[in-house]
Amino acid sequence: MLVIVLAAVATRGAETPQSVDEVMKFAAAKGADYKTWSATMSQTMNLMGAPMTLQGQTWFKHPKLTRTEMQMPMVGANGKMTIVMGNDGIMWQEMDMLGQKKIMKMNMNQVASNLTARSGLNMDAIQTPDPARQWENSKQYMDYTLVTGAPIDGQAVWVLEGKWKPAASSNPALAQQVAMISKMRMHIGQKDGFTHRIEQFDKSGEKTALTIDFTNIKFNEKLDDAMFQYKLPAGVEAIDITDMSLQMMQQGASALPGTP
Repeated sequence: MLVIVLAAVATRGAETPQSVDEVMKFAAAKGADYKTWSATMSQTMNLMGAPMTLQGQTWFKHPKLTRTEMQMPMVGANGKMTIVMGNDGIMWQEMDMLGQKKIMKMNMNQVASNLTARSGLNMDAIQTPDPARQWENSKQYMDYTLVTGAPIDGQAVWVLEGKWKPAASSNPALAQQVAMISKMRMHIGQKDGFTHRIEQFDKSGEKTALTIDFTNIKFNEKLDDAMFQYKLPAGVEAIDITDMSLQMMQQGASALPGTP
């Protein structure tokens, strides 16, 4: 969910932002004007040196309604993944693969509260999806700098590069990410303030582990609330993975030195 919330952030006036904080303020002000947005989404992951790309669409409606539909390439067929979250904070994930349908759900409010309690960080991405607060929250665990970036779809961008703060590696909520990812880059449009590209780099800092691109972006279009309400198909049982997710977080935390 962090990936979808940051995409909704980044004009404050005629001034051109020159610093990290000014770019974040620009992004937050612009993001607050977008009551809805939708985009074509491309997600490329490098798994064991082999890239895999998922293509699809994503929609967002203020304050926190989200829907994402992705095509998943598989051997001999294409699968489909649909993720829906309404105002209740329950995230539904439906997987259609080889004629089989699997549905999982997770209480993101409970997960966020648990992360906040265990980490000491303000993990209110679900409860308070405010662009300005999201940027401020991310600064709790990352140091940002402005780096050079090429235009995207003809629009100049600012690139915010975030590297982990020293304390992040010992934080139970972040340790697994820190172990795999060295830094992140967000490519923010200088006209629309939207995050057009998100990159995560492997531990070498040279190769991208994950790249997410947003294109064909539409702002403030009318989106019916019904598209963010998941209806469980008849005869299909949903697996609640909230407790399992919390247990995995606990296990990850227990592997840290000095963690009871």
